Amino acid sequence: MTILSDFAPSRDRRLLKGLMGRSFERLGGAVRDVHGIEQIGYWRGLCQVTRGGTLLSKLVGWCFHFPPAGFYPRMSVTVLRDRVGEVWMRGFGGHDIKTRLLPTSPGARIVRESFGLVEFDLKTGVKEDGALTLDVVGMRTLGIPTPRILWPHFRAEEAHENGWFRFDIKIDLPWRTPLIHYLGWLEGSAAAGKAGRAI
Repeated sequence: MTILSDFAPSRDRRLLKGLMGRSFERLGGAVRDVHGIEQIGYWRGLCQVTRGGTLLSKLVGWCFHFPPAGFYPRMSVTVLRDRVGEVWMRGFGGHDIKTRLLPTSPGARIVRESFGLVEFDLKTGVKEDGALTLDVVGMRTLGIPTPRILWPHFRAEEAHENGWFRFDIKIDLPWRTPLIHYLGWLEGSAAAGKAGRAI
C-alpha cells in the first residue's frame, strides 16, 4: 500500500513542536500525544455541544459545518500529517468539522487554522498545569486580512485530565453573541493502552 507515500518522513517535523520549541515539552502528556503524532492519529471520545440560538449564530454555524447542540458519546478525532501541515477531522455522528493546521514562522508560536475560505492565526500558550491555550491573533477571509472588530471571541484550552485529553472550546460572535461551545474528552494516549491511538 502507498497510502503514506505523500506523508511527512519519519524525522521530527511535528507541527506544534516545531512552532513551540521547548515549551511543547511543558504540555500535559495527553496533549503532547495528540499533537505529537508523526503521520496518522485516531482517537475516540465524547463531547457536549452547546449552540447559540440566534438566527445569525445558526447561519454562521451552518457555514462552518458545526454540529447541532447535543451530547455525542461516540465522537472521533482523526489527524493526518502531510508535508504542508495537518488535517484535523472531528466526527460528531455524521456532522464532521474538517480543518487544516499550517505552520507560521518558527519561534512565533502561532499556528494557522484554515476552514477553507476563512483562516485564523492562533497564538499558543502553556498554563502552569500543562494545558495548551489558543488565542486568535489574526483572521483572513478569502486571503484578505479581516478587521479586528469582526474577529470572533475565541477561548480554547486542551489539557491532560486523569489520563484523558480534555478540550474546552468556546466561540462567540464579535458582539459576544454565543456561537458554539464544545467540551469533551478523548480517551488517553496509546502509551496508556486506551482507545486513543496513533496508527
